[in-house]
Amino acid sequence: MTILELDQGNTRAKWRLITDAGDGAVSVVERGVLGPGEWWLGDTLPAAWRTHAPQRVRAANVAGAGVAQAISACLYDALGLNVAFARVRAECGGVRCAYRDISRLGVDRWLAVLAAYRRAPSPALVVDCGSAVTLDLLGAGGEHLGGYIVPGLGLMRRALYADTDAVKVAPPASAISSLAPGCDTAEAVNHGLPLMVLGAVERAYDGLVHRCAVEGHSAPRLLFCGGDGAVLARWCDRPNVVIEDLVMEGLALTNP
Repeated sequence: MTILELDQGNTRAKWRLITDAGDGAVSVVERGVLGPGEWWLGDTLPAAWRTHAPQRVRAANVAGAGVAQAISACLYDALGLNVAFARVRAECGGVRCAYRDISRLGVDRWLAVLAAYRRAPSPALVVDCGSAVTLDLLGAGGEHLGGYIVPGLGLMRRALYADTDAVKVAPPASAISSLAPGCDTAEAVNHGLPLMVLGAVERAYDGLVHRCAVEGHSAPRLLFCGGDGAVLARWCDRPNVVIEDLVMEGLALTNP
């Protein structure tokens, strides 16, 4: 069976086409990115969607009910398929949600945690680096311990640009080669933004390491995903792995 999976964020969407033989073995056929913007209003959808003729569509959406309705209408018109949207549940895939009101947890965070646990049923810090950076802690035995939300790199840059007079810095033209203290304003911003996010990541990770040691569990994993995941993982001092499709991997658990 061919399945179209979507991860609709606040600014853009990621997609992939997979084949699932029904035994848990999944192969990625094609993948891509849509947006930023209202891609569902465009005249041209990825040709691969029609070429591979998926039999199902499942999706994560954090952009609100209006966007979900627009995506549903678009894909029904284009492919004749209904979209199965993931929902947060109190328990799924062996993981118990920490939120008192599960409706307040972003479904992308939930899916990433589910996928992390499916990959290995052991403690982990899951860091999703998009418009916002979310950090979710997964304890032993599938216990979701809650998490943190901080602004993403682009959001912080725009805040500085909008609310200061002299700190209006464009993104670097190429990958930065250092996080050393900046010797001009552009360096100070371009090095400072990832340093700020990494401070939160490493503090949260070290706290989870301590908790695991006290409880007698193995050291936790540190997983990065999201658009800026690889950028931040590169500069992180803690052992880590980047998993590009972590959110979409979780769709197999909420919408099997």
